[in-house]
Amino acid sequence: MLARWMLLLLTLVGLVAGFPVLAELSEPLDLPELEELPDVSARPPAAPPPPEPPLWLLGQLPPEARADDVPPPAGLQVHYTVDPALDAHARRVLDEGRVALGNVIVMDARSGALLSYVSTDPTSFPGTRIYPTASLMKVVTAAAVLRNSPEAAERDCRYAGSPYRVGAAQLKPPREGGRIDSFWRALAISNNQCFARLAVNFVGKDALVEEMGRVGLLEPPGAGHTPGRVEPIDGDLALGHLGSGLSGSFISPLAAVRLAAVLAEGKLVQPHWVAGIRDAEGRPLPLPEPPAARRVWPPELAAELRELMVGVVAKGTAKSAFRDTRGRPLLGDVRVAGKTGSLSGTNPKGRYEWFIGVAPAEAPTVAIATVVVSGSVWWRNASQVSALVLKEVFCEAGRCRAENAERRLAAARAVPPGV
Repeated sequence: MLARWMLLLLTLVGLVAGFPVLAELSEPLDLPELEELPDVSARPPAAPPPPEPPLWLLGQLPPEARADDVPPPAGLQVHYTVDPALDAHARRVLDEGRVALGNVIVMDARSGALLSYVSTDPTSFPGTRIYPTASLMKVVTAAAVLRNSPEAAERDCRYAGSPYRVGAAQLKPPREGGRIDSFWRALAISNNQCFARLAVNFVGKDALVEEMGRVGLLEPPGAGHTPGRVEPIDGDLALGHLGSGLSGSFISPLAAVRLAAVLAEGKLVQPHWVAGIRDAEGRPLPLPEPPAARRVWPPELAAELRELMVGVVAKGTAKSAFRDTRGRPLLGDVRVAGKTGSLSGTNPKGRYEWFIGVAPAEAPTVAIATVVVSGSVWWRNASQVSALVLKEVFCEAGRCRAENAERRLAAARAVPPGV
């Protein structure tokens, strides 16, 4: 009797406390059946994911632009976007022109993939360093004028004396006499007086430096490359010199080809030169995607600038370089929009000659930047080097067509199966 009362008491306590009480049950509990677990012992282990490639390898320059040949880690195979045949041609053009110090970069203007990156002396004159911008600055000044004061581009520029010398007196136009250049002609002949006044009177210091930043000149254009630099702008004369390219700024060849590519669609692309990396077993390693191109100019502004810069090649400072010995266009019907630059420098010492451009001018696919340092005697300048390299890109069997460049562009985007 006592045992029954104790069992009853425990049952009541359990019900009040909310937990079950162990007791003899007259009927078994109706529990759900457990699902049968799969047998994983027979499965092969999952393959480990491919390792991440070393970050330094992504920034290693293509072979023709390096001072020393640093092999990749054991077992890794690197495929660059550059075209070895185009690299060889660019080097041959430089060698035949007796260019001791020179850099040539050819790039897909839409994607930023490098098609060629050649340096004659990667130790003394590497493509990663910055050099005087010279008259390439006129592209930036022209863009700032068209953006901020488009009416200034409709005005003629009156000047006296050499168009290439700018002192304090030349910041104001002569009241009478002298010569007159339109906006497009001032760009075509690289008139320093006219562009110095445009920078001072219509653009201003802040807007000009902002435009340089907008087109990427003040940031590293790629891994291992020095960002551009602007010297202090103390007064109108310094601003005029900056806007005309006489002094005050420095950029790298890679930044220069990036500036050229903006002319294509008004977008700033990220240069890259590693197309793919595979491990010892041939598996592709994951690569970070290049940043998406960002719009920095309206398409209309880019198109207007391209048409202005066609005048540089057709009728201006690059005219002779893009014509053969009989005066015919070197690239046939393929038009080039370009800009030259020339300025003395000290590191290394000599005359810095620039050319940047895009082609075809109507719908650019290829951008180029060339810089050479010449002494008192020279055989081939930057415009001539660029013309001969672009001829190799666009011309086959004596015919120059935009379609010929697409083959090289497609090859730059592809990764061979064995690499």
